[in-house]
Amino acid sequence: MNRPPAAAPAQTSDWPLSGQGERVLLPQTLLASLAGHPLSKAFHPLAFGYYPRASGHRMARRHPADDIVIYCVEGCASVSLGEHRTSVHAGDLLYLPAGQPHSYEADPRQPWSLFWMHLGGEEAALQLRQLFGAHSLLHPGLHERLLSDFRALLDSTRGSHQLSAYLHAANLCRTILSYAALLLSQPREARSGLDIDTLHLHMQTRIHDRLTLADMATLAGQPSRYQFIRDYRAHTGQTPVKAFLHMKVARACYLLETSRLPVADIAQQLGFDDPYYFSRLFRKATGASPAQYRKQGMAPPRQDL
Repeated sequence: MNRPPAAAPAQTSDWPLSGQGERVLLPQTLLASLAGHPLSKAFHPLAFGYYPRASGHRMARRHPADDIVIYCVEGCASVSLGEHRTSVHAGDLLYLPAGQPHSYEADPRQPWSLFWMHLGGEEAALQLRQLFGAHSLLHPGLHERLLSDFRALLDSTRGSHQLSAYLHAANLCRTILSYAALLLSQPREARSGLDIDTLHLHMQTRIHDRLTLADMATLAGQPSRYQFIRDYRAHTGQTPVKAFLHMKVARACYLLETSRLPVADIAQQLGFDDPYYFSRLFRKATGASPAQYRKQGMAPPRQDL
């Protein structure tokens, strides 16, 4: 049986990656496998990545071959799509169709942080048109779950060149877009006071860092750290510091389950310079060491760190 031809390698930007920036380009052999597999031939990634605070990031494509989706989680950028010019802000989802000339440039004062996907497959353009309709820009808003799915996409192929990992990545691309469609179908609710969802998104964005209580209060727009702790505990039943540690442990669980990265590398990715301290924290949260968790498969971490 003849295998369908694979897409050409993705036309990604060459923006220099910073410390937490990531860019994953699928090799031609994997693209060929995805193009011929029944689970992915209709819709699969060609490349994906994350650019944090992408100062100087700009790109112009006269004849783009890929369908591109960008989720802006911070800052802003200007975008030209054909004759139309618009601005992209945090919480916006941008669609750049294959074949339509476009350009974009990060705002020099508030450069955007963006997750991005180059997409291909027999039904990629059709499925994207169904989501975006006649629009190139949608506003699902900033949501922790949407950011977590993009993070899971980046984590899905880490340390693995197996086809199964990339089939999982293809499914995550679908999940991201279907969840965005669900968010767009929900009525907007006015929010006042502490915005937990937006705060959690900022915490997820900085999961590789070591945030202090003062840092989190600033992200939440709360001038008083003590009032911030009280408000956060009233909403969630735990302190923000414990919640952030729980996010790190949950991410570690995912990486232990889906990658072959050494424990020390996982610890370093999550902002822990000392892998032994990370292991003690992990054991306290899950009841098992990272090595035991990876070997046996365990339940998700407890909330009472």
